[in-house]
Amino acid sequence: MKFILILEDDERTRQDLYESLKSIDPQLHIRFFQDLAGFHEFLKTAVHEGAKSLANAGSKHPLDLSDKTEPSIADELRLIIAKNEFLGVKNMGLIRRARDFFIRKKMCSEQEPTALIITAFDSPNFDIKLAEERIINNVLYKPFDKLIVKEHLQYALTGHHPVTSSTLTATKLSATIEMLKDIQFMSLSEIGFTSMNNHEIKIGAVTKYYSESFTSDNKKSILAVCVACKEISMKEFLCTFQFIAADPGQIAKIRRDILQNKNHFTHDLQTPKSAVKTRIILLNDDDLLDIEFKTMLTQRFQNVEVFSYKSQGQLLSDLQELDSKERQNPPIFPDLFVVNYHMLDIEKEKTWESLVQKMKDRAKKHSAEWTNTPPLVVLSRSKIAPPEVLDMSRWCKDIYFTPLDKSYIAKKLITNFPISTMEATTLPYVKEAIDAKVANPVQIVQISEAGVVMKYHRAMSTGAFREFILWRVQEHDTPEIIGTVNYTEENKTDHSFLNHFVFFGMKDAFLKHIRLWLVDAYIKTKEKDSA
Repeated sequence: MKFILILEDDERTRQDLYESLKSIDPQLHIRFFQDLAGFHEFLKTAVHEGAKSLANAGSKHPLDLSDKTEPSIADELRLIIAKNEFLGVKNMGLIRRARDFFIRKKMCSEQEPTALIITAFDSPNFDIKLAEERIINNVLYKPFDKLIVKEHLQYALTGHHPVTSSTLTATKLSATIEMLKDIQFMSLSEIGFTSMNNHEIKIGAVTKYYSESFTSDNKKSILAVCVACKEISMKEFLCTFQFIAADPGQIAKIRRDILQNKNHFTHDLQTPKSAVKTRIILLNDDDLLDIEFKTMLTQRFQNVEVFSYKSQGQLLSDLQELDSKERQNPPIFPDLFVVNYHMLDIEKEKTWESLVQKMKDRAKKHSAEWTNTPPLVVLSRSKIAPPEVLDMSRWCKDIYFTPLDKSYIAKKLITNFPISTMEATTLPYVKEAIDAKVANPVQIVQISEAGVVMKYHRAMSTGAFREFILWRVQEHDTPEIIGTVNYTEENKTDHSFLNHFVFFGMKDAFLKHIRLWLVDAYIKTKEKDSA
């Protein structure tokens, strides 16, 4: 027979757990303990009686009118549910010893050891890092969401096998979420950072990062591109990253925090005078923004030549070298192309590809060999969601948002182009360990409020935990959700693996977020299907 032991002194909690367990399996034998002392007495008895001690353990629930259970060596302890104050993080040593003891006394198998669930109130004193203790299956927050409680109890009772749920509907969809990994920056400036990695990172790779250093009014993440990767020793690579599409509020915060740090350093960005001009094509019909950007260039740099266009038609005309009143003679090989976001039209990448093709045709006409497409920088008065920015990063070098942070833009231009500065320019930075998280996009094939099935290139070990972000526009309301691996199977269609994660320590806010994310994902799927 299967036994459940519950260490809980709150009557309401005991009632909810009893009802949930009985709804899963009416044949379960449930025993209660009011305190840790009673559980210790049970352990003492179990030393001599082993599995036979389960029949007389603790007390029954008042609603349990079943006949007295006869002790048996075949009895099995499937699950312990304990109040955090009884068997929480402070008693991890006891928990480990108890589970090893249950295995030795054959009250459970080594393959399917007794599961453990902790109940707790959501408070600053509760350490959710219990997820790192693979011995703990989950944490149930009070007051309970009964559907979620039932689902997680079912996961614990089923063991490391796929769960067929009668409680929650799992949505099957192909979507991308973010899996987080803890890292540390070695240095940080307003234009980027350095980090040490255990593997080589490809130059040009763009990734999203989360850190308190990036938190502004509406953002807590930032995109960065790898611009250098140097092998320091075996499996140690020093990588340099520059921010992409940084929000002006983020830039201001990073700069302010660095300058307020008494231990900050400065790097001289002064560049020597050069007779070689940096030639920039500027396509921008926003008069005020056009003036602001051109003024910034002419005031800060000595060797810049700007070819300014208010319409794409005039630019195309000049690239085809057609006669017109406003004709200019733009360079065959511009060093930089700057364009207003809205002037890229709806199919932005195709618009840019069309402009590049016109430049290639012109170079061919002049018998000039086309080698490299000029880097593209976008100016934008409107916000652009990170998924679109990430997609644009394939063909766009950077995006500058209004209000333009001219100091930031100047420092980015200096570090990326052979451009002569008008006046001394320094880059403040800190050289110290800064906690951050890198967000790796992963594909999921199924999700519910209780867990997710993730497609991955390898199988993850049972009990391993990861943090996930189901991204929505309201970043400050986006939680980092912990998941633990419950089961792994091979995906024979493409030799990948399906890792079944159970969400760990789900709060009401997390459940609400998942439901809203599911609505967004459903809408996007429908839009994609109808496109």
